[in-house]
Amino acid sequence: MRRKKKLFAILLSTCCFIILLGGCTSHSTHHTKNSIRHSAIYQTKPYDYAILCNQYLTELGTNDINRDLENISEEGNTHDKAQNYIVSELKKAGYVDSQINLQKFKKDGYQGTNIVVNINGKSSKKEIICGAHYDGDGCGDNSSGVALLLGNAVGMIHMTPKYDVVLIFFDGEELGELGSNAYLNSMSKQEIKATEYMINIDSVAFGDYCNLYDGESNVFGKVTKTKAYTLSMQKAAAFGMSTYTTADLDGYYKTHNKTGPTIEENAIYTNPWTKSNPSPKNFNYISPSTGDWGDHAPFADAHINYVYMEATNWYAKGDNGSNAYTGYFDTNETQLGDHGMFMNTKYDTLNNLNSYFPGRALAHFHIFSPLLTSLLMNPDGVAPQ
Repeated sequence: MRRKKKLFAILLSTCCFIILLGGCTSHSTHHTKNSIRHSAIYQTKPYDYAILCNQYLTELGTNDINRDLENISEEGNTHDKAQNYIVSELKKAGYVDSQINLQKFKKDGYQGTNIVVNINGKSSKKEIICGAHYDGDGCGDNSSGVALLLGNAVGMIHMTPKYDVVLIFFDGEELGELGSNAYLNSMSKQEIKATEYMINIDSVAFGDYCNLYDGESNVFGKVTKTKAYTLSMQKAAAFGMSTYTTADLDGYYKTHNKTGPTIEENAIYTNPWTKSNPSPKNFNYISPSTGDWGDHAPFADAHINYVYMEATNWYAKGDNGSNAYTGYFDTNETQLGDHGMFMNTKYDTLNNLNSYFPGRALAHFHIFSPLLTSLLMNPDGVAPQ
């Protein structure tokens, strides 16, 4: 996730990352005989493919679906193992070659590959783009995002969305959103204009709170272009989730003894900081927007609405004042991980996720999966279809 790295680089003057597939490695190279059983979609409620997503996360973690690049030059890296796995699972589910495009790009010596999946809708009047980056260095960042996108792609195989949908597994996010920039640059002006919104899925496993972001904030503290965020919150409420919007969270930290809301099992939140109640330190992006990191950023720069799905804890102070209250820390439980931090650390593994937060990934998938399905199926109203 670029937000974590960009903050780390800016605030700590450090930028040193190894590009791996979102590997959430549990140090096992044993492969199961069969991967995901596609004959069953494992729905617990309509539009919810959480169990399938969780199986993909386990598959990614226990079978070492990554390409270890620790001693390999970034130049020429194509994440072959990850790419092959994702494409294989898509084809097992029923996607055909004509729907899957491997978009090659090269930037500053880095050779990358976006995996682009095209789904025809009932109408081509509009288009929805949804992406998750498959380069990364851990279970949270971003095997969890890959699992959510892949699980929903498989779950929706027999569904026809209202408008055309493009699912993209981005490469090169950790180097500066290279894959998402490459895809945006390949779009025509007409395609950009027709894009209703872009959904970015990044790091949805570890963090205490499930969050949604959208909007463009300016120096005057005003946020515009929040249509997709508003729709997402309405859809979440329609699924019976508790929704904590900007209005609900504005000033909450100040009036509740410098704490965040109680973490609920079926709830969605957002960045809580506003112009009238800003972050105690360092963070200048106004709710419900977030910073210019991650694969939503190039699309936001093109003035395309976005929805950013992430799990983190905006109220965590951690042990470093420079990173406090920025969402850098996943949890307030400072005895876990690196003082409450898992993202971009050696602690970002499937074993740690299951040991410290048993059931959390599945619970998060139960929130994000039906919401994602609904956003992909119908952008024109609260109803999923």
